[in-house]
Amino acid sequence: MADTTNITQPDIAAALGKSTRKPKASKLPKPPKPPKAIKVESNKRSATTIAGQAVVWLVCLAVGGGSLVPLSQLVQQEVNTLMLVQADDAGVTDALEKDWLKAAPPSYLEALSELSLGLPKPDVNSAYSAVQRATKEDPSRAHAWANLAYLEYQKAKTVNPTVLDALTKSMDACPLCSDELIRWRFNFVLANWNAMPEQLRRRAFEQADLLRWYGSNGEFLADMRARATAAGIPFDAYRTAVNTPVRSWDLGPAPQAQLASPAAPRAPNS
Repeated sequence: MADTTNITQPDIAAALGKSTRKPKASKLPKPPKPPKAIKVESNKRSATTIAGQAVVWLVCLAVGGGSLVPLSQLVQQEVNTLMLVQADDAGVTDALEKDWLKAAPPSYLEALSELSLGLPKPDVNSAYSAVQRATKEDPSRAHAWANLAYLEYQKAKTVNPTVLDALTKSMDACPLCSDELIRWRFNFVLANWNAMPEQLRRRAFEQADLLRWYGSNGEFLADMRARATAAGIPFDAYRTAVNTPVRSWDLGPAPQAQLASPAAPRAPNS
């Protein structure tokens, strides 16, 4: 049975704090996609530029000798991934028609999975196969694990063991390295609260504690608190119980802790 917790999952714009509307509790809709691991910046790097840089790398490797052949293959794989990221819909469709499942590296597979979901007619099956293969080849890909959790959730229409396993492995691979990913996982856990094991609930709150000290996340956290409280989730109790390694002093000395120079004594009230 699908979770009926009354909390929505925000899109990336809301997660980044761009919404100023007062939060309203509503039933859980279909969750949006997780944040992308690979950012596509249009018109920043043309295919010609990428290919030119690849040629320079390959020439340098060739001069270095035959022992660097495996390294040249890695460079070629990165070039293929960069070319895919810059491709239009026709290029992505063409890539999907090739035999990519067995030979492509994890970075290419993860990019292909994300891009195939962005097609006018999303290729969900290919996206699932690609990200599943990427996580098998490289279990350190936290965004890919989150994407697998999302795709499995969409497929099963509920939180099942595969979703929980992928979500856990995303947390393992990247506990604090991406605030976008932390926001998405925190929201996913709250939105599916009744289906979440206690350990995942506590981990989500612990990792989300970083958002209090980093970036512009105040509105996001306030929105999550309001929605969770409306849904009957003891948000404040879990937040208070957080045993987090992140404290305010980890981010640098507080102004009052900085010692004044002996040559420049501080005023009594400064």
